[in-house]
Amino acid sequence: MLGFLLDLEGTLVKDKSYTPFEEALKFTELLDERGIPWIVATNNSTEKPGRLIEILREKGFNVNEKKLLSPSLLARDFLKREGVNSIYFMGTDSVKEFFKEEGFEVRNDHNVDAVVVGRDKEINYAKLKTATSALVLNNAKLFSFHMNRLILDPDGLVGPSVGAITAALSYAANKTAVSLGKPSKEYFSRAFELLGIKEPERVYMISDDPFTDLAEGKKVVGFKTVFVLSGKYKDTSVLNGIPREFHPDFTFNNIGECIKLIGEKE
Repeated sequence: MLGFLLDLEGTLVKDKSYTPFEEALKFTELLDERGIPWIVATNNSTEKPGRLIEILREKGFNVNEKKLLSPSLLARDFLKREGVNSIYFMGTDSVKEFFKEEGFEVRNDHNVDAVVVGRDKEINYAKLKTATSALVLNNAKLFSFHMNRLILDPDGLVGPSVGAITAALSYAANKTAVSLGKPSKEYFSRAFELLGIKEPERVYMISDDPFTDLAEGKKVVGFKTVFVLSGKYKDTSVLNGIPREFHPDFTFNNIGECIKLIGEKE
């Protein structure tokens, strides 16, 4: 039995508007029809997990709490295990509320146990200063929802993503960041549990991000990788910056072409 880990933005949906690709709706419906397990393996850092499920269901995807994995869920569990009680969170009000609901003290100053970096479209010097002060003056730990470099916005332009902001803070404070999303081993271990598959060679990761999701994911867990040109990158020239042994196993224009993978294994 095969299993599929499906990236969200640029793969299943066009951008933060969550407008689905028609090919994605058809492909996930086909997987359900054939009884092939799949989950949305996202680094989304803007929505509460429950709200993201609601949005995707409204858009036509057959998603529930067992078919979604996001950094928010891993962050909740990991931070509690690390004994973190108070955090400075750089991100949306929605995810900030999620942390409060889960029992964390979310503060607006530097006197915290940890800095957690999510997707913050209103990043400014004051926020960076508070985060850096927490890391340097209060010896706070640094956690990132993921280490993605770029984010594709609805206007078609790209901007620095969570990983880029985290890298700046890590450099400024000379402190190592712990990533809780793709491609961390903990993230993919949980993903395999949700799929119910242990053998990485039976799992395909499909994404528009050849760096974080595919090359780094392959390095961490050794699954099969599929690069789609429906998101951040429109051609394969970006692969020139990746060692050949970590190039994607397949490159398709969109997720709809992944039906070829199902046929290969049947």
